[in-house]
Amino acid sequence: MRTDKGLYFNFHHIDLTQLKELYQKQEIDAEIVQSLLDYWRSRLNDKSDALYSRYMEYYLFFESVKSLFLSVFIFNETSKQLEHSYGIFPTASGQVLRRLDIADHNDAGELEFEFNARSFRLHYLRQAFQESHYLITIISLKNMNITDNFNRFKSVFQRFYLPSSFERNERLLPMFIETENIILDFIKAPLQERQPVTFTYFYFESMTKYFSLAGDNFARELLKELDEDLRKHLKQQDRSFILSTREILIVSPRCEKEHMEQRFRRVIFQAKSLLLSYQTQIYTIREPIVSLYPHWDNITGNVSYRSKIANL
Repeated sequence: MRTDKGLYFNFHHIDLTQLKELYQKQEIDAEIVQSLLDYWRSRLNDKSDALYSRYMEYYLFFESVKSLFLSVFIFNETSKQLEHSYGIFPTASGQVLRRLDIADHNDAGELEFEFNARSFRLHYLRQAFQESHYLITIISLKNMNITDNFNRFKSVFQRFYLPSSFERNERLLPMFIETENIILDFIKAPLQERQPVTFTYFYFESMTKYFSLAGDNFARELLKELDEDLRKHLKQQDRSFILSTREILIVSPRCEKEHMEQRFRRVIFQAKSLLLSYQTQIYTIREPIVSLYPHWDNITGNVSYRSKIANL
């Protein structure tokens, strides 16, 4: 593990600066420090660990590390199941539930928490989505303010774990649901005719550095120019969708994979005088479908994730 500033460095090397500062101030004892280091190392060294294959595990694991959470448990209170666990106290889940069941039924709060003859702080948040209710619990150092970190962890969970917002009184559909419906309607006829529909997924280099330097207007103009440049290579029946600042999806009805491979074999993209590097994934569907979700890994090829682990 590196000691460079910043938690994320070449994918997932961990910054130990904050941990060292806590230890030097005697705000965390050596045994807990060593337990954290051993836990992080064991997960990072195991290439079969779920964090290498599941976005959700990757993001939640690193949010817990970045925040120096000692343990995190995510329960599905409807099914009575523990769905995710991170940290150095894996056996504390039952005690956490009993503590909350006895002490508090609020939607959010924090409590004193004793474990292994030591005193910690237990933070919790209850939220709902459709027919399920979730309980996110975090064990932290007793005097550590984790409000901002907890809010960020919650946002990551909402964004990547569930298909929409799951605030109890605010059920909002994400934009991608609308995009999926548009795509499904667009490809319905050719697939019913057993005609091929080809998806060409573009994953561009990170443009965050340009956006942060030049601002939102520059970002919008860059994406617009990029989309326009890409459209020059499309046929009349094709449609393109900007999924994010790094991802563009082309949907081509009645088109074979080989044709798209040939069309984009040596294409160079330029926007705002910048030459942009990219990766592509091309995938063809020939049978009627009711959802893009089962095909999404094939459509994207997990290019985003693979680009991150390439630097391991």
